[in-house]
Amino acid sequence: MRAGRLKKRLILQSKTETRDSFGASLITWTTEATVWGSLLPLRGQELFAQQQIKPETAVRAIIRYYSGVDSTWRISHGGKFYDIETVVNENKRNRTLTLMCRQGVSETGASTAYYVTNSGVNVTNSGVNVTNTP
Repeated sequence: MRAGRLKKRLILQSKTETRDSFGASLITWTTEATVWGSLLPLRGQELFAQQQIKPETAVRAIIRYYSGVDSTWRISHGGKFYDIETVVNENKRNRTLTLMCRQGVSETGASTAYYVTNSGVNVTNSGVNVTNTP
């Protein structure tokens, strides 16, 4: 891999799932590394999710080998998040990783948890509590 093709700064983030005092799942993202890489769009489509049309883009990221990267991680670049779906170690030589990713549908970067209490449904989004009572 020629170094000139790896000209974007990509942030590799791992997912940590914890439980709050109500038992709801909270997802936080931890930055594991900032690496040089390339992002190549492969295809785009629009999906109907949560009563809205949302664009989804498949991309291929290429980075120098970094140990531990797996399909639970994501890439952050330019304010966008790309969920890693497949990690390919080219020829198992530990020189480069090809990361097949998708951007658009799953997460926007904020942790959101939903749980039900006696007073209604509570939504927690980045530490802000909103209660809807029936």
